[in-house]
Amino acid sequence: MSARVSTRRAVTAALAVTALTLPVFLGGVPAAQSAPVEKAPWQSYNLSPASRTVKPVAVFRTNGTVTDPDAVLKGDRTRLSGAGSYLTLDFGKNVTGLVTLKFAGSDGPQRVGLAFSESSEYVGIQTDASTGGPRSRDGAIYADVDGRTTYTMPAKYLRGGFRYLTVFLESAGSVDLEGVSAHFTAAPKMDDLRDYANYFYSSDELLNRIWYAGAYTIQLNTIDPKTGRVWEAPPAAWDNSGDVGVGDTILVDGAKRDRTVWPGDLGIEVPAAYAAFNDTESARNALTTIYRHQRDTGELPYAGPMLNKYGSDTYHLWTLAATWDYYLYTADRAWLAQVWDDYIEAVDYTQAKVNDRGLLSITGTSDSVRILAKGENLIANVLLWRVLTTGSKLAATQGDSGRAADYASRADALRTAIDTHLWDEQAGAYKFYPDSTIHAQDGNSLAVWYGLADQDKARRISAKLKGNWSPIGTTAPENKGNPGVFSGSMEVNAHFAAGGQEADQAGVDIIRRQWGYMLDHPQGTKSTFWESFRNLEDSCVFCSSYVSLAHAWATGPTPALTFDVLGLKPTAPAGRTYDFVPHPADLTFAQGRITTPQGRIDASWKLDRAEGAYRATLTAPRGTTGRVGVPILGTRIKVFVDGRLAWNGHKGKAYGAHSDGEYVYLDGLPAGSHTVTADRLGAS
Repeated sequence: MSARVSTRRAVTAALAVTALTLPVFLGGVPAAQSAPVEKAPWQSYNLSPASRTVKPVAVFRTNGTVTDPDAVLKGDRTRLSGAGSYLTLDFGKNVTGLVTLKFAGSDGPQRVGLAFSESSEYVGIQTDASTGGPRSRDGAIYADVDGRTTYTMPAKYLRGGFRYLTVFLESAGSVDLEGVSAHFTAAPKMDDLRDYANYFYSSDELLNRIWYAGAYTIQLNTIDPKTGRVWEAPPAAWDNSGDVGVGDTILVDGAKRDRTVWPGDLGIEVPAAYAAFNDTESARNALTTIYRHQRDTGELPYAGPMLNKYGSDTYHLWTLAATWDYYLYTADRAWLAQVWDDYIEAVDYTQAKVNDRGLLSITGTSDSVRILAKGENLIANVLLWRVLTTGSKLAATQGDSGRAADYASRADALRTAIDTHLWDEQAGAYKFYPDSTIHAQDGNSLAVWYGLADQDKARRISAKLKGNWSPIGTTAPENKGNPGVFSGSMEVNAHFAAGGQEADQAGVDIIRRQWGYMLDHPQGTKSTFWESFRNLEDSCVFCSSYVSLAHAWATGPTPALTFDVLGLKPTAPAGRTYDFVPHPADLTFAQGRITTPQGRIDASWKLDRAEGAYRATLTAPRGTTGRVGVPILGTRIKVFVDGRLAWNGHKGKAYGAHSDGEYVYLDGLPAGSHTVTADRLGAS
């Protein structure tokens, strides 16, 4: 109910600003004439700070004797008196960095502690957990105060993610605190943290908030590689001075923890970082780091330095899958040439585990949320199919036509084996293992998202996945029915890939349900998405302070909203070809941008169902060619491109117009600005 109400409000607001933003909405403004960042209406959803100096916005809690607790928010004096007295400050959203405290004075030498928490559930004088050591909490760090004192945390104590800071007095006297701030360290290469390369804006306020919260989650997970988690865990407090990769910016799996490159997360994180920021450098550094730690056998790491874990056939394959994503967004031939021999060895390592039935039988069983059983696991086989399919394209770019053909042939054979041994016709979904009664969320979602499942199977799987929903989101049958977050990100993308009005609506509905739940939960950060959470019947939301509340694998809706709801995505390396094929569901408009090596592509669509009218605009740079899909939505339509009839309701007149009964497709739209309109002829 609240999502629909907010949608109507967003539509009203959007109409109110149309007169001011019409050139941007229609997508016809060259780059140099774009509206200033702060004037665009979508910027109201942007959670990134305007400065790298961030300050608390409220007092969350006090304990003991705290005089004038709100004063410190205005730069005035707040006094803490007596051992155990504390002040918990709320930054209003998840932030990151190094805290500075300014004291106006003290009653002699005093000892002050600092403790951090992402969730209000774990606020107190003990910091929530991040080290992975035997302690359930990280404890606190301490400042010595003697009169007027300024204290800044040592660099190794950088806190990767926190919303709440508790300042407490360990000694028996008093201190006067007059200033609190943090130096925001995430996204180290961004000069302006709010100046995203891309954007998304629609008629649904909740979806807009979710897109930007996903982007902000990715931003917090983009770090200086010299600020990763140290492993082994330190005996006290925490240490984020670990060297976790190459370069000076890198994608890691969690802001608070692990602050390490995990290849599985890259499957969601690389598309999300591209969709929001056009950040491919951080992705390249993460992938390079993993390739540099490849074993002589060809095995790639389960986790990068400093964890340096191995033993996962699925995460091995995620690195190879993410290699294609990076290349799709960049066409970086020089980098691909550097890792190509490693890539081949990694494929060979996995191919050696394909058995006589033509299925991959895993032996490296570590995975995202569990230890898998050995054998013919669904998601591992889907990932291998994806790797062989995209690896064939990569081989072609390397001039290796023989390998390209071999990979393509192996992919075809593997697809047949998966359909033969893992498809459950009665259930309408793939089985977790050939003899299993479980139909896994992750593997089924990937089979649809990546295109292994044909359209009939894909839509049956979409319906099957929807049948697993709980009141708060998706569930993972392969993980004891717990809410799916990583696998849920896969599912969101799967519904749109399945296509059709029912699946499209399912994609939008589950984003609202699950990611709206995470975004607005009172114990959450109101700004970032979580590593995991529990079912409603459990007595706790997270059940451990070790759970990360800014986790990259939870950001699946951000690319889905851009690539599918808006419908704008690259289809060939470097964006030389792209799709603009909206999946409107129950929305009335969407607009946004992707940035390619050729330049920016801006698009918008607007739909009036009552009038049967559709209007879309598109601006693309030189060197690009687009395919546009106009949703039919159960009616017969005429389609015009720049006023010229392209589809007369029965056959094409221009741009190779053709229809599959759900869209009218226009092929080969050249660079420049275009307006596409459609009028209803009548019920079909």
